[in-house]
Amino acid sequence: MSLNKKLDQMLEAWEKFKHEDLEEANVTGNMDGGEGPVKTPHMFGKDEDEKENAEKLGYKKVKESTFKTMSRIMNEISYSAYKKDESMSSKQKVNKAIKEVNSKLFKIERVINQNLKLKNEDGVDSTKYWKSTRDNLRKISHKMMRISERLLKF
Repeated sequence: MSLNKKLDQMLEAWEKFKHEDLEEANVTGNMDGGEGPVKTPHMFGKDEDEKENAEKLGYKKVKESTFKTMSRIMNEISYSAYKKDESMSSKQKVNKAIKEVNSKLFKIERVINQNLKLKNEDGVDSTKYWKSTRDNLRKISHKMMRISERLLKF
């Protein structure tokens, strides 16, 4: 299905939806009958308390995926802490990192392809870019060259 057809369907659905009478919903307003403190004051306490309180309400705490753990670690800690982390072996870290990079590059390539097509279809030329866009394109190009050089060393 083309993007235009999908957008038309979404707009049509929105037109129908916005004319329906909807009742206002408020998920926090009546937690305590309307007055006073929240009835679950320790819901977001220590991990043990969180798990216990969540289970009382019928929720289960799920285990964080290794991908999410690795992403969090990479964003929050230094290389030495990353290297010392024993949740995965060095081999696993390298392989998962390469898999993550490949996935993100696929998404980046898709964004670039879609916007190139849009740019060409709508006649947007580079003179219509903002100054910051031109600067960002130059920075991206330099980053990609550095990354390419590093990948050759793998």
